[in-house]
Amino acid sequence: MKIKQNTNTNTNTNDANDTGDANDAGDMDNVNHPTPNPTRIDSQLIEDDSDILSLSDVRDTHQLHKSAIKRVIVTGVTGQDGSFMADYLLKNTDCMIYGTVRRLSVKNYTNIHHLKREPRFKLINLDLTDDYSIREAITEIKPHYFLNFAAQSFVDGSWDYPIQTWETDATAILHILESIRKFAPYCRFYNAGSSEEFGDVIKDPQDEEHPLRPQSPYGAAKAAARHLVRVYRESYDLYAVQGWLFNHEGTRRGKEFVTRKITHTIAKIKHALEQDKKYDVLKLGNLDAQRDWTDAEDFMSGVWLMMNQDAPKNYVLASGKMNSVREFLQETLKCANIKHKIIGDGEYEKFLTEDDKLIMEVDPKFYRPAEVHKLRGDCTLAENELGWTRTYNFKKLVKRMYESDYEQLKNR
Repeated sequence: MKIKQNTNTNTNTNDANDTGDANDAGDMDNVNHPTPNPTRIDSQLIEDDSDILSLSDVRDTHQLHKSAIKRVIVTGVTGQDGSFMADYLLKNTDCMIYGTVRRLSVKNYTNIHHLKREPRFKLINLDLTDDYSIREAITEIKPHYFLNFAAQSFVDGSWDYPIQTWETDATAILHILESIRKFAPYCRFYNAGSSEEFGDVIKDPQDEEHPLRPQSPYGAAKAAARHLVRVYRESYDLYAVQGWLFNHEGTRRGKEFVTRKITHTIAKIKHALEQDKKYDVLKLGNLDAQRDWTDAEDFMSGVWLMMNQDAPKNYVLASGKMNSVREFLQETLKCANIKHKIIGDGEYEKFLTEDDKLIMEVDPKFYRPAEVHKLRGDCTLAENELGWTRTYNFKKLVKRMYESDYEQLKNR
């Protein structure tokens, strides 16, 4: 979508409209990016540095490295994808999981608060912009797998801080690969790729053979990382892959992204209408932008399947179906049982309740400098070769997200 993102997460007009899809997941816990205030869920919330394992503690646990249990480093673990990946591994494997976080004055561990007392899950400090930090984690933990979900994953934001985006999404991958090559060549590496790498698409749907034609600094950085992964895989015989994960959403999606922005704001409006209170109107950019949306939890099994083949290979994970931002909003309103009407078109389009209360209006300031109008993935290869399947369709995804937001707001 042609959208200019405001990265201030404290605005009450919900003014980000980002359809980025890689780790996207607000998975910025290992890079410098504004972090929302943490929400206390219950007494078990991970909330201070005492919950983070130092590398000296790892070093002193000699029996751990002699154990047959495999060790997995998961970056971006406080974001959507990293936290879902940790959940998946704890449920489906006997691996020891090391989730990485960077030192912050304000911490946000909401997505992993439920793992506080999980004996196979530990937090460690790691900063993707610091090659020494990466090297230390790899040499001390000696991981069997390194799953990188951390990134500057806001597509619109990459226009505002392109250098930081490049350092985090491309240069950091080079540092990880170098450390794996030198100190843990047996370690299998996964880097979260993005459909934004395809950018200005020339065929629909996009499969593994589609050329890389990125339309944003974010897409370009992810495309560069893909080339680095290929070069190291072919030059040093590393098991290194970068899957193309098309847009994936869920209940842990950051409110900066258009899908969660829609479900969260409509949930707030629903509560306000029920209580006859005032509310902030939803503001969006290009409603015609179309994306291939899948539930993020469905992608975790696909990633793990990619990491456990006889030979490394990149795959597209997607639903194969497209919906517009307008359709996502309409489905959310349906879940909320808010009857509506549409007036105007283009940048003058508005959604109103039946009694003429404004729900949504278009704000052109959220248009992007360069637009990616349509993205739809062809996951035939993953389905046929990996046996990967999905559980949730588009309507179920929207329903899960809306109901989660509605319940969270009701319990405040």
